[in-house]
Amino acid sequence: MFFISTFIDLNQGVMIVESPRCSVKLQINLKTDSCLHGREEITMHGQRYEVEDYETDVNLWFSNAVGFACTLLRHSSAKDFHFNKDRSMLKCRDAESRLNFANEAQFLLISEESVSDLNSRIKSNVQKGTCGTPVLVNAKRFRPNLVVSGAEPYAEDGWRSVTIGNKLLTSLGGCSRCQMINFVHQGGQVHKSKEPLTTLASYRRVKGKILFGILLRYELGDNHELDADPWIRLGQEVYTN
Repeated sequence: MFFISTFIDLNQGVMIVESPRCSVKLQINLKTDSCLHGREEITMHGQRYEVEDYETDVNLWFSNAVGFACTLLRHSSAKDFHFNKDRSMLKCRDAESRLNFANEAQFLLISEESVSDLNSRIKSNVQKGTCGTPVLVNAKRFRPNLVVSGAEPYAEDGWRSVTIGNKLLTSLGGCSRCQMINFVHQGGQVHKSKEPLTTLASYRRVKGKILFGILLRYELGDNHELDADPWIRLGQEVYTN
């Protein structure tokens, strides 16, 4: 998916998608379902979803961008399912546990101060001769939904909840990292190094897991209905507990 980049225009209510493999940018309307073709049910990450698929021209654009046939699906809130331990399927009544297409949590938060501290440690390892040329990283390397700044490094480890505007998100704990964060996507090419996972493993290992960033769950209001304005915007203040 490193051939695809996205931008959401909240004023127009569209998501703009572009790729070096496609000469034309794709615009997807987020407020209407004019491009949706139909509904179906799929199984992903051990959960059952009702999804809406897009028209052929949208799927063709993504197929050209990725390099093989694919279909763009949009999660439908009409039905949510989960599996019991015996793999029988039940309708999910707990809206708070809905993960959409995520396999672990709804949101991943990264702190810029934590990233800066990590880069300082990578530089230090280079100076000590424990690794080669420094491969510094930015927050995007960890594929977060939310990036915050202004706190002490790793302060997020102790946050029980995060409030942004009128949105309350509960911390589910640290995010376990794997070798995917060692891959760099540039100019349609994939490059792999030992960092930042090697440095993280030297000081962020907890019970066999290498943790960086925290997972969050969005808490619905008492009426279990989505806010009229569901967006989180760049520059909003963040309050923690």
